[in-house]
Amino acid sequence: MSKLHEKISINTFSIEDIDISGIESVISLLPTNGIVDSNIAERGLLHTLEGQNICQEKIVQIDRWINFLESEKNKTWSKAALYKAKEAGFKTVKDKEWHAQADDDYIESCNQLSLAKACKKWLENKASYFSGWHYALKTFLRRDYSIENASSVGYNSSVGESQPFPTKSTKVDDFGGDIDDIDWG
Repeated sequence: MSKLHEKISINTFSIEDIDISGIESVISLLPTNGIVDSNIAERGLLHTLEGQNICQEKIVQIDRWINFLESEKNKTWSKAALYKAKEAGFKTVKDKEWHAQADDDYIESCNQLSLAKACKKWLENKASYFSGWHYALKTFLRRDYSIENASSVGYNSSVGESQPFPTKSTKVDDFGGDIDDIDWG
């Protein structure tokens, strides 16, 4: 049984260890040369939905990670302003704020938060990329099917009633008469 907490857990989460091979695999299945037919478009619709799903699952986990990092950033700043600045001999509020802004631990937490936000943006862009492809392929198929339905040629057109195989000669002369009816004698 699969549980939601397994999907959104950040206990052993690391931005650097996010597996993007599924996203790259879906990208490789999409057309690269601009040539699309109905078979490619139909398969592409499924691939783009799969790509969007992969991105959205990872974005949820990263959102949770970003919230955790924001609280860590605030906590680091507070420690630097309240304790480290006092230990360094700063007494005014402004001096403590400046000291906290320059604290190495605070800067590192800000960098981790920026990395997480950049990763989220990258995944949102990939999800948008798949969404754009999905729309383009769906539009292509809609247009392709409407052209096929409007024409009398295609897989869905009727070929008419079946005719019996002729048993008598049906050779016709230049004037539309049956050649077998001509008196040659």
